[in-house]
Amino acid sequence: MDSDTAAYTVEPEHAISPIGLWWRRFFIRLRSWEYWPLYVFNIPVLGMWIWNAIKARDFFFFTLTNPGIATGGFFGESKSAILSHIPDAFKPKTVLLKAPVATADVQHIFDQSGLTFPVIAKPEVGERGWLISRINSIAELTQYISDHPIDVILQTYVEWPLEVSIMVYSMPDGSESAVTSICEKHFLQVKGDGKTTLGQLIMQQDRAVLQYEKLRNKFGARWNEVLSPGEVLILEPIGNHCRGTMFLNRNAQIDEAIRGHMVSLLRTMPGVYYGRFDMRVGSWEALRAGREIRVLEFNGTSADPAHIYQPGYSLWKAYRDMAFHWNVMYRIARQNKRLGHAPDTFKSIISALIIYFRYKRTN
Repeated sequence: MDSDTAAYTVEPEHAISPIGLWWRRFFIRLRSWEYWPLYVFNIPVLGMWIWNAIKARDFFFFTLTNPGIATGGFFGESKSAILSHIPDAFKPKTVLLKAPVATADVQHIFDQSGLTFPVIAKPEVGERGWLISRINSIAELTQYISDHPIDVILQTYVEWPLEVSIMVYSMPDGSESAVTSICEKHFLQVKGDGKTTLGQLIMQQDRAVLQYEKLRNKFGARWNEVLSPGEVLILEPIGNHCRGTMFLNRNAQIDEAIRGHMVSLLRTMPGVYYGRFDMRVGSWEALRAGREIRVLEFNGTSADPAHIYQPGYSLWKAYRDMAFHWNVMYRIARQNKRLGHAPDTFKSIISALIIYFRYKRTN
């Protein structure tokens, strides 16, 4: 901070009242559907599921879309098992820590892993940014493992500037393939002007207001700090929409080069024909050249085409795009059924759901 900024004093800012925060969030969500709760947004999506299930004559037809993944990647799938099929050149160094891990052993295990800080820690099973954290030290890693005694994936943190989500599919018989969605992620951040406090900068952004409690806890000691002019502070380093990341529609970037590389990556995974790659890449040019690509994770049939969450994107267009992708899942499932694959049974799905919800509830 320069001397002019350092001399600038700011009166401590009072926290927003709970009722004021509630009303502000209410109106933010009212005018921007991208912030709606999933259970609200997915009401019409449930109709898409039922319609395609009627056509397929099986309520769990989507498990046939990716027979190589548990439940087709709808829930409960193993992230490390999926990543194991992706060539090492296209993923960060990834290590699975099987629970239980004694806190006294964390230092030794980390030293043996070949990883270096920072790393990303996340559950072996989970979605939508659940329990994902950037870890910067052994002390933080030990605390994370102590707080979450479950199977954990550690990944080298990839510093490349561009994080994208790319939706891709390939018909089982190889007759058709496409990239159908590209989303660029813009991390939740503020930019200083030498006058405004960090807390005030946060409260100027609707996206940040929705993360108020987390940000207040994380930056409470700096809440009344004035950032230098032009200083950029990343508030949330994890690229999930539910954690404040802005999703930008980059479908205009889709071309034959990107399609070719993404379909090739998809085809490295046996029994997988549909889903979304979440990746860090060096640049758009590198992506087209098939280099500087690191797949952070792959999401199957539960994945949304993330470009629809672009601010201002039409709700009608979002549902149109969702319907298109559900139809793609149906077409792939139909072809896999003709090839002799069988969908998951009602009993197996219910059993998997019980295990999954117990797992989420206890962690």
